[in-house]
Amino acid sequence: MNNLIPVPADFEDCVQHAINQDDKARSVVAQAVERGIERVYLVGCGGSHFGTYPAFDLLDRYAKGISTQRITSAELTSRNPVGLNEKSLVVAASHSGNTPETLAAAEFAKSKGALVAGISRQGENGLSRVGDVHLDYPDTISITEPKLVHNEQIAAALLEAFGAADKAEQLRVGIKALPGALRATKDEVAEAGERIADILSESPLSYIVGGGPAYGMAKMMSWCYFQEMQWMNSAAINAGDFFHGPFEMVTENTPLIALVAEDSSRPLGERVIRFGEKYTTQFGLVDTANLSLPGIPAESRPDLSVLALMSAERRVLDHVAARRGHDTSVRRYMYKVQY
Repeated sequence: MNNLIPVPADFEDCVQHAINQDDKARSVVAQAVERGIERVYLVGCGGSHFGTYPAFDLLDRYAKGISTQRITSAELTSRNPVGLNEKSLVVAASHSGNTPETLAAAEFAKSKGALVAGISRQGENGLSRVGDVHLDYPDTISITEPKLVHNEQIAAALLEAFGAADKAEQLRVGIKALPGALRATKDEVAEAGERIADILSESPLSYIVGGGPAYGMAKMMSWCYFQEMQWMNSAAINAGDFFHGPFEMVTENTPLIALVAEDSSRPLGERVIRFGEKYTTQFGLVDTANLSLPGIPAESRPDLSVLALMSAERRVLDHVAARRGHDTSVRRYMYKVQY
């Protein structure tokens, strides 16, 4: 762990900065309700898209009277959904605020009459200009968690407006404790991070499995963290489909990583854990049940544990990168060539 980069000193401040903008989330939802909103589209590319999984899960399970879809930015414009109109709320996230596909999606949504909430870093950028409201965060390395917070804030406001006020209140009470809870997560995941670094330091591939909203976390780890930031062969697998093909690839030495939170999809992950512990010696696990999450009430923990899972796996990346000696900022193509 000697080469492990420290947790950014501004981490808790960045998360708190996002939390302090709850009034913006409430205001855009109030505007949407006034318009007679019928559909919500959660839009982004890569990590910004995967970060919508927790909010989608909440809205899909609890919000009555509206439908919610998570969709990649380019698909929104190419698919042109029939429901994208003045009764739609589009939540578009991009760290830079200028991701071409996401900016195009926001502009396309506006042309259809939709209300647009942009989530990106502070300062003027494409989403801050196009969006009807701009939820932001400081432009530092701590970008994953603030985006998650903003998505949860919008979800909470929608739940309150569409028949799930009690669930919204549970979320808001827990969200207040996220700066300290997620900071504690960074330290508490160290053992799991070192175990996964042991498994992957020399491995040619890895399989990352998550169920429910944790499938979005598996995509983040496999595609963004390991493929993009570590140039490792990796695949993300939905725990609900793991036993319908992918598990046949597991042998005694197959690197298999399970990501498990405490939401209603937990049994899917627990089934993978039982299999992995039995059939491969190279099994790694990030389980939020092992995290203290100080300050988060018991009733808020199942849903907010998914946010902690993503925060934990971001720290796992630091452990893997330190062991492999591969700087997470290095790219072959991204931002360097036309694509």
